[in-house]
Amino acid sequence: MAGQESDGAFNDLTAAATATFSQIVQQNLAVQVESFSFAGPSLNSSENGYLALDFIQIGINEKTERKLAFLLIITDVEVAAASMSYLLALPSQITNVAVISTRRLIAYGENSTPKPALRTERLASLMLHCFGRLLNLNYADTPTNYMARVQVPDDLDTMRHFTSTQYQQMSKNLPREANDRYSEGSKFAFIMRHAFGNLPRILRGAIRANPLRIATKLPTMIATALSVIIVLIFGGETWDFAASVSYSQLMIFVVASFLAATFVLYRAFSFRLVSTRRGQTSESSVVTAGATYVALMLTLICLFFMFGVLMYGVVVFVFPDPLMSTWTSDKDSATFAAHMRLAAFLAAVGILSGSLGGSADSRSVVRNVLFAADET
Repeated sequence: MAGQESDGAFNDLTAAATATFSQIVQQNLAVQVESFSFAGPSLNSSENGYLALDFIQIGINEKTERKLAFLLIITDVEVAAASMSYLLALPSQITNVAVISTRRLIAYGENSTPKPALRTERLASLMLHCFGRLLNLNYADTPTNYMARVQVPDDLDTMRHFTSTQYQQMSKNLPREANDRYSEGSKFAFIMRHAFGNLPRILRGAIRANPLRIATKLPTMIATALSVIIVLIFGGETWDFAASVSYSQLMIFVVASFLAATFVLYRAFSFRLVSTRRGQTSESSVVTAGATYVALMLTLICLFFMFGVLMYGVVVFVFPDPLMSTWTSDKDSATFAAHMRLAAFLAAVGILSGSLGGSADSRSVVRNVLFAADET
């Protein structure tokens, strides 16, 4: 994917690096490598460069339409990083799309004269590193391994091999990761079948996204939730409800709150999952959507317990005991069971109201955590 000011040198660089990448991959894995140029719409740069997640959205579209299992996007523009000064590559394991920038293959302080051979070797090593990450290989401690951590571009110079164990793991993971099945007939049946069939992969992707970290990226949601539940806890009707509600009614309310809140957050932060021109849905799209939904659900569970513990602490350590016993109409609200019902009710209200405010949080920040936590 070339920028508007690209020249023939970029095409030569990517062609040479792709040839090296193809040779290594095809010799050791039953993978067919296809190279093509993207001639789609131009992207607008943000304040610190082009957003990697915009490339990933394009990658999802191209991967779906071309029916590809994996996609490595190589561009010569500056790609903005979420937590670093610059970005060399960003493999997204949930979407099986990796974004690679050639802009920083020669780092600051190095001789900036053209070095086509060095650039080619570094780009090929970076492509192999990203492909290994898409196949769920862990980082290696050996600097000569393609899966070594890349701190600066110089680290790419020593990467020369995969181990036999890594090749075996890649061969084992390929059938699971290369989801190239597309819907025929009922889309709903296809989605349900492959959602349950890929449940381990969906859970692995959701846990890898780190729900606790996602929760820290939702300050507007947390502020909205706290502003609502703090007002409610000082209302007598709330204590009446907590003292009188049955556990089955409370459970229905909590579950409904989770479903509604997750749907709102999913619509706000998920990628736009597309179908082919023929209306077919890919299995990888089902896995991506499932992992996103589960990750957001786990995030809400974390926030639910956080709000619940906080409200229970307010009830026990802040609220006057005589008021607990006399405020409600006909039941004693000073019991442990009443306190737990009140905390659960307020926590459910918190995630429900907070999801409405949380949708205003930065989409790029949350998406970075969900889809692009593995920055290189």
